[in-house]
Amino acid sequence: MSPPSPTIEREMEPVEPGREPAQEVAPRRPGRTGFVLALVVLVCSLLLVVLSWRAARERELAASQAEFEAATRETVDLLQQRLVNYELTVRGGVALFATVARPSPLQWRAFVDGLELPQRFPALTGLGFAAYVTPHGLERLQLESRAAGYGLFNVWPRGIRAQYGPILYLEPRTAENISALGFDMYSEPVRRAAMDAARDTGTLRMSGRVRLLQDADRDVAGLLIYAPVYRAGDAPSSIRARRMSMQGWVYVPFRVNRYVEVALRPMRRELHFRLYDITEAKPELLYADPGFEQNGHHAFAHSLTTEHYGRRWRFDFVSGPEPVAAPAIAALRNTLVVGLFASLLLFGIAWSMALTEARAQRIAARMTAAHRRSEAHVLALNRSLEARVAVRTRELSEANRELESFAYSVSHDLRAPLRAIEGFSGVLGERYAAILDETGRDYLGRVRNAASRMGELIDALLKLSRLGRSELKLEPLDLSRIATEIVEELHAGEPGREVAVDIGSGLRATGDPVLVRSLLQNLIGNAWKFTRSRDDAQIEFAANLAGEFFVRDNGAGFNEAYADKLFRPFQRLHDDTGFVGDGIGLASVKRIVERHGGTIRAEGQEGEGAAFYFSLPAESGE
Repeated sequence: MSPPSPTIEREMEPVEPGREPAQEVAPRRPGRTGFVLALVVLVCSLLLVVLSWRAARERELAASQAEFEAATRETVDLLQQRLVNYELTVRGGVALFATVARPSPLQWRAFVDGLELPQRFPALTGLGFAAYVTPHGLERLQLESRAAGYGLFNVWPRGIRAQYGPILYLEPRTAENISALGFDMYSEPVRRAAMDAARDTGTLRMSGRVRLLQDADRDVAGLLIYAPVYRAGDAPSSIRARRMSMQGWVYVPFRVNRYVEVALRPMRRELHFRLYDITEAKPELLYADPGFEQNGHHAFAHSLTTEHYGRRWRFDFVSGPEPVAAPAIAALRNTLVVGLFASLLLFGIAWSMALTEARAQRIAARMTAAHRRSEAHVLALNRSLEARVAVRTRELSEANRELESFAYSVSHDLRAPLRAIEGFSGVLGERYAAILDETGRDYLGRVRNAASRMGELIDALLKLSRLGRSELKLEPLDLSRIATEIVEELHAGEPGREVAVDIGSGLRATGDPVLVRSLLQNLIGNAWKFTRSRDDAQIEFAANLAGEFFVRDNGAGFNEAYADKLFRPFQRLHDDTGFVGDGIGLASVKRIVERHGGTIRAEGQEGEGAAFYFSLPAESGE
């Protein structure tokens, strides 16, 4: 606080006879602005922490969902690739009929044995051939079977039908496959629909869900893929021609559960799915993962639709719960806790400053009341004015000292918990480091760094506050000489650096030598720091035609869109990894320039350097 202005004589004129002294006005109640601002700081910091946490959480969820959807596509691709392998197996059987009008049972068995189906395709129950015959053709087929020494060929279920599709061959030769020989697949609607579609289109067709003959006693979903076999040499181009040339179908039956298990064996799965056949109006379940029902609290869900050999499939995927599907979110909770703690700490600092302000206001209010009482008594005791002024001056000096003492006490009280945090975290790191995992040690390091950083910020705040209280001592200054001394000090601190420094001659101004030296130390020191990564580092201190002094460098520079943040306390455009600092230097520079009645501005581009222009009072006599 500065001494009162010398207007007291006008305010203490003697009272004219018969005039009543002015009534004493009650002192105003100390303002609550500081406490309101402290609460605003708390609310804003908490809001910022929560919003930042939510944004980070949404990013993690989006990334995890993208990974989940990529896994669903990988799953579908593996299942499709397995179907392609089945298709190649069926086409191999069709190719055999292209070389032999009708292979014998022994030829068919030798062909299938060479495919090694049980080892390569465990889900396939076999590779078979079903003939396409009329009742007359069925009789001839039975006669041929008897003549070849295979005995009577029985077709079941019995009955007279316009066409038949009995199984003639089905290998490998297992008991289940032998029992399936002679079954008329054309008598069963689901199989017949796929067989007709393959016959009329000349392409592979897959059936809907059926129970395979090999699984007569089990409710297991089965599917069949059919490929039409026409007379050798025929290439029918119409439905009528295809029906006339039709000999039968090469087909593969397979169990869906086993098909999924084998196809997805190379993949580590953390998702579950259901598979539906949606070709008809009513979807039909083909497969469901055992863990699908237990995943009621899944984090993500996704559906894919595919087409396979005339059938449409829908895959409904679900992930695990959020902790499993997006494990990185758990770490964000720790970040949230640290952010909330920092917000409360910032609130405590703001509240302490509000208490300081309130105490100063109470002191000022008491002093104002004392001043009014003194004025009423000065009017009565004009001859004791000088003595009262001396008393008031001492009171103000004591109040200033008390405020400075209180500010020191506040800073000391703020440092006490920081020292405790640093001390106990140091003991924790030394004695219990072996117990903590890497993440715990990382968190502990962050706590210690944060405490150290807070101590630096408190020192910077006190340093910044002192700039406004010191009295200016103006005198002529040789800025060129001061800048040269500062550069020599920087060279002495880093003798190995090669920096081209150009200092203009005859740069003079009027100012406080201590403050102006601090101004140039900050600007030239910043230029020295931010050119550290340049082999051809250049720094220039000169004046332009407009009378502005400037410090220019070719260092890291900055984005001019954020130039307004440069001169705010603790606002930094570069992180501590590349360029350390407390964010208070340029704020101090601005305050020094403005105390001298000047202005300061900055220009720069990222990677191309920066320039700071400022004005100071001209040297007296110019």
